[in-house]
Amino acid sequence: METTSKRYVDVTNAAKTKLSKLFKCTETFVYMALTYRKNSDLARKVRYVAVRDYQGKPMHHCPECETLHNTTKDGRSVMVQNFDNGVQLIVDKGNGNVDLFNRKGERISHWDNVDFPKLSEIQIEAEAM
Repeated sequence: METTSKRYVDVTNAAKTKLSKLFKCTETFVYMALTYRKNSDLARKVRYVAVRDYQGKPMHHCPECETLHNTTKDGRSVMVQNFDNGVQLIVDKGNGNVDLFNRKGERISHWDNVDFPKLSEIQIEAEAM
């Protein structure tokens, strides 16, 4: 399923058609429910049944980038992510610190002790630059 939403439930086109008939709604509504653009009781039911009965897979948008796991000269383990837009993200795996560099190689942001949800937000920010 092509979507710009961060979260969505991935199902086949046949499943979308069956869901629209089951819930007596349009396929457009099913699409809006599956991409979390609608959050009514009916939309939540559509998502639940899509996963439970139609092998729907809850998905989350993750930026596409080159990811390298390196050890620096001073012995630190780092994850380096290079995005298509030239932005680079360096994560120190030892202490959780994250540095964001622009296309020119200048550090533009720094975060200390980042957890995974925050790292996902930073990756999306880096991809959008």
